[in-house]
This record gives sequence, structure tokens and C-alpha cells, in this order.
Amino acid sequence: MQQMRKAPRLPAMQCPHCTAPAVARTSRAVTALYREIHYQCSDVECGHTFAASLSVMRTISPSAKPNPGIDLPLSVRRKPEHLANNEQP
Repeated sequence: MQQMRKAPRLPAMQCPHCTAPAVARTSRAVTALYREIHYQCSDVECGHTFAASLSVMRTISPSAKPNPGIDLPLSVRRKPEHLANNEQP
């Protein structure tokens, strides 16, 4: 039996005009690190349709199978403020 692939879930957004939930209608990969998503406001009286972007900014945990064509900065781990000042929690 073949397993069905689920459609990718896109980030939830609100309409920037009326703040009603917006529904992702389409998305396309522009590059390996950048995706454009088209949203439509769920409030029919508003009707706003807009484009949003999703981009990969940095690596938090390195890949075990890195792509040599991808160059991302490694995220700097910051100490919690109370540890940075040698204070007790």
C-alpha cells in the first residue's frame, strides 16, 4: 500500500489590513533558500490578496548531509542574560 504524501503546511498569516486569518493559496521556490507564498484574506468583505516571503537565514544545527552549494552562517548561541552577568537564576 502506497503512503499518501501530505501537502506542505505553510506559515499562518493574518491579513495586514483587517487581521482576519489569511489562507495560503500557492507557493513557489524562488531559490533553495527563498520561497514566495500567495495568501488570500478569509474575510470576503476585505478580499485582500498578497504575497509574502519565507527565507532561510542561518543554521542553528548543522546538517549531517550538507549541500555544498548552500552557504549559511552558523547561528551564534547566546547565553541567557543571568548567566552572562554571572548571576544566579
